[in-house]
Amino acid sequence: MEDLISKCGMCCSRCPAYRANIRTKADKIRTSDGWYKYLGFRFPSRLIICDGCQMPDDQSPLRIRRGCTVRNCAISNGVETCAHCSEYPCEAVKTLSYVDRQWAETRLGDRIKEEDYLTFIEPYEGIKHLDKIRASLGPEDILKAEISLAESKISNFPEHLPLPKEDLIALQALHSILASVKSIGGGTYAMQVTLENRRRYLLRLLWVFGCYGEMEDKNGSYLVVTSEAYSTKMRQAPAFSLFSRMLGHFDVLKEFGIRCQHVQLTEEKYGKKGWLTPTGALRRNGWAIKMSFEERVGGASALKALRTYATRLSEKQGEKGYALFSQVDMRPLEE
Repeated sequence: MEDLISKCGMCCSRCPAYRANIRTKADKIRTSDGWYKYLGFRFPSRLIICDGCQMPDDQSPLRIRRGCTVRNCAISNGVETCAHCSEYPCEAVKTLSYVDRQWAETRLGDRIKEEDYLTFIEPYEGIKHLDKIRASLGPEDILKAEISLAESKISNFPEHLPLPKEDLIALQALHSILASVKSIGGGTYAMQVTLENRRRYLLRLLWVFGCYGEMEDKNGSYLVVTSEAYSTKMRQAPAFSLFSRMLGHFDVLKEFGIRCQHVQLTEEKYGKKGWLTPTGALRRNGWAIKMSFEERVGGASALKALRTYATRLSEKQGEKGYALFSQVDMRPLEE
């Protein structure tokens, strides 16, 4: 069978869930077990059958991944695969193609048999497949993607806050930081969705630090949030997210002068389970996060302003205060 490549680069024709490869109930069970062993998720075997990404919607196809953002983006731009797009490789498609042999063997802690690699890993190495397609294309085969700009609702900084000058300077610095994070956007449809999810996560993380973080050291140069607070308060993000994904968000925050550090706590308090599951997800206990602001964006003063601002909103409106926080609305400080 000639390789059938999805929009995002996965090889549908070599995927064990592809309709042509599913012949018996045992095939479905084997696929479910293989995904769980090598990829870390369990999918009900009775639902494992897929017609592939490239089958048109008007043919009522069955798909494992429904409503895929990258697929919708490719269709809206009229490209056969993401390799045919002028924005390739965008972050959205790279995010879907995190699987490779090294990743799987590191997660498993052992070598993978070649047969299992070809069945459960190689079909999902999307970037590898797309790079091969891209190398075969000429300039005339690359289509210009439709780019749109994100619109963010951000409130202006209040003109008349009844506060000392040094507090106003710190709050203005904080307003600038939050507005910058809120304004992350632009790009293709898939990137808009990806960046919207990122904005939601980062703003929620800043809210949690402001409301539940504890100032440490005499100068208040950083805030600390425990793993328990993160797990229960980060409702806009998975409570037990992948550690690698958290580090990716931390790297983004560096662009805005925000430094976050993951800290493993002592085994005496939390036992020897460790702070990571075998799949690389963060456990509920055993770790914390430190946050600090670089001097170029206000330093410790702006960090204290975050604590003041978020706490004031939380005290007055509870969780509803997050709606104002996410719009960088500081007018409640006028009261």
